Amino acid sequence: MSRLKPDGLNAKQIEFWNGPAGDSWTEFMDSQDRMLGPLGEAAMAAANLASGHRVIDIGCGCGTTTLELAQRVGPSGHVLGVDISTPMLDRAGQRASLEKNSSIEFQNSDAATHRFAPQSFDRVFSRFGVMFFADPVAAFANIRTALKPAGRLAFVCWQPLDLNPWMATTLSVAAQYLERPEPPGPNDPGPFAFREPDRVTAILTEAGFSNVTLTPNPQALAFEADIAGTVNKLVQLGPMAQPIAQAPEDVQDQIRADVASSIADYLTGDGVKIDSASWIVSADNP
Repeated sequence: MSRLKPDGLNAKQIEFWNGPAGDSWTEFMDSQDRMLGPLGEAAMAAANLASGHRVIDIGCGCGTTTLELAQRVGPSGHVLGVDISTPMLDRAGQRASLEKNSSIEFQNSDAATHRFAPQSFDRVFSRFGVMFFADPVAAFANIRTALKPAGRLAFVCWQPLDLNPWMATTLSVAAQYLERPEPPGPNDPGPFAFREPDRVTAILTEAGFSNVTLTPNPQALAFEADIAGTVNKLVQLGPMAQPIAQAPEDVQDQIRADVASSIADYLTGDGVKIDSASWIVSADNP
């Protein structure tokens, strides 16, 4: 598998996901899949998958969604998993090799600019992998070239930060002790770049898609079995992960204690479950 160079408009994202962020997501693969799986399944339902479909999985990460898509389209279908993160794709390739499924392929490329074979796929899917494009209109226009006429795009993305305490809590706690990184601008790439439905609709429409639909998807995310495990995960993911890791030990301990206190009410008899709000987005290629 050829390695993607960090250049072009998305160079910062390529560099980011091939650094500590990619390593952390790989480390927490099982936990992330348990947490995000139901949200990805909702987007798969919106994709209207069928046996024999050819599918692109954008931002496929460690390959869980790619493997699931392959199960849904069957041996006569084909799934191309695309990601800019080398560590996550390495894990995806290892997992796929155990499956011995010839209908799965992985590619280390930037979906925003990669020259896909024109009109060769029936569906494009993503579980939180499309909010990081520097030029989203150009990116989605490029992705649309890969879709056959009447092909379908379906993905899940986050609603605003204040509706997602799983991220907002750690940010607010850590900011009391550490300098918070400069937040992205309203239209900059990032986890919450697609929080506003009007913007998403405008982007996809300008990129040439039709019948754009956003459906609210509130769900409680399943974190770890206890508070301590959940805190460990929360402080190692997100924009404050690096500042926290570089802070003095006593500051780290105080942040962990405060986060633990803040999420105490989310502990259930079935582990820690924290509220989330996402959009299930679908659109058609005319």
